[in-house]
Amino acid sequence: MERIEYVEAAKLTDIFAKTPRYFPGGNQAWRLMAGVGKLLKQAQKMQRSIETLQTQLEAREIKVAAGGGAVEVKVSAAGKFMALTLDPEFLKEDARLVSDTILSAVQDASRQAKELNDSEMQKVTSVFQMPGMF
Repeated sequence: MERIEYVEAAKLTDIFAKTPRYFPGGNQAWRLMAGVGKLLKQAQKMQRSIETLQTQLEAREIKVAAGGGAVEVKVSAAGKFMALTLDPEFLKEDARLVSDTILSAVQDASRQAKELNDSEMQKVTSVFQMPGMF
């Protein structure tokens, strides 16, 4: 059996095509392997882009006010709640009104963070064409 120590990548195609008993599929197998390598590189690049985006989203803040500014919620674009500010005078209002207003502000902040996150993530992932994916 002939042993190959080192061969340039360009010559491997010829070797695969000429030795089908060792490499079933010959040239087709080589193309498939090259395609898988390209796919892996693309997936790694997309992973790095997503990690960078996640860091950026964690740093971006979204502020949402409700009740005429009596309630303010601050959330990161990654969805982490950072602050809740309440006007002390507003707390003197009916408990149900206070509760509903806070809930409304939190839900709105959460929705805005998710929409921004999804939008930015779509921009990053749409650049990469992954066969067989959505």
